[in-house]
Amino acid sequence: MKILDQKLIKSYIKPRERDCNKGDFGKLLIVSSCACMSGALQIATKAALRCGVGLCTAASVDDALLPLRISTPEAITLSLPSTKDGKISKKAADIILDYAKGCTALVLGCGLSVCEDTEILLEELFKKLEIPTVLDADGINIAARNINILRNTSTPLILTPHLKEMSRLIAMDTPEIKENKIEVAKEFAHSYNCTLVLKDFESVIANPDGEIFLNTAGHPCMAKGGSGDMLAGMIGAFLAQGFSLKEAANAGVYLHAKAGEICGKKMGDLSVLASDMIKALPEVFTTL
Repeated sequence: MKILDQKLIKSYIKPRERDCNKGDFGKLLIVSSCACMSGALQIATKAALRCGVGLCTAASVDDALLPLRISTPEAITLSLPSTKDGKISKKAADIILDYAKGCTALVLGCGLSVCEDTEILLEELFKKLEIPTVLDADGINIAARNINILRNTSTPLILTPHLKEMSRLIAMDTPEIKENKIEVAKEFAHSYNCTLVLKDFESVIANPDGEIFLNTAGHPCMAKGGSGDMLAGMIGAFLAQGFSLKEAANAGVYLHAKAGEICGKKMGDLSVLASDMIKALPEVFTTL
């Protein structure tokens, strides 16, 4: 087991050539949110853009895209068909798959909601997706209902469950997972041939070859809604830029934690928002 540190993360992030352009740094697609969870899409997209991805497309129902179009003009938006209650329809599968052909990574699941349409959508996507994918939040909750979709896909995967989501995935009590999180994460990553980020106050990153990393950075202020959406966007941005699954997971987890530390020192334990941590990312990167 290795501890994440600045030296390791710095080795992943190379200086940019003066004549570079946006096409050199990947294209990320984020499929996220239902009408009542539009914040997840905004947070993931803004975090991804702050982490250097060349282009970022946010895909969702129109009611979730409208706030993003106003707040984040740097993002591209892709409108997806909606169910009557404002969730992404299963009819969106072909649109997403077609668009994904021009992308270098995908983030899937933040604020997605769990319903029949999103279950079918996820199953259809995983049959045909080929680009590296971060599966987060409701994407994980959907997978917990049909774990075989993880076994039957050729999509390179990073899963980012917190302890309760992990409990749903493997039908194990949360306290037991917390007590044995390194062993649990290692076994899952090997069994499902994925990189697993098991989020906790000391997050575990497990890879299918058995290599384990532990993150000891962070701050209690990070225990707030939106923090996980931010992390998913960050990891997706690094994947889109060509980082390996291991590198993207390690970089996302560590730099996310350092942003939390900066905000916690300035603002205390209680008042920090995910949007504050996104604003702290430039300061984090300058330390590298």
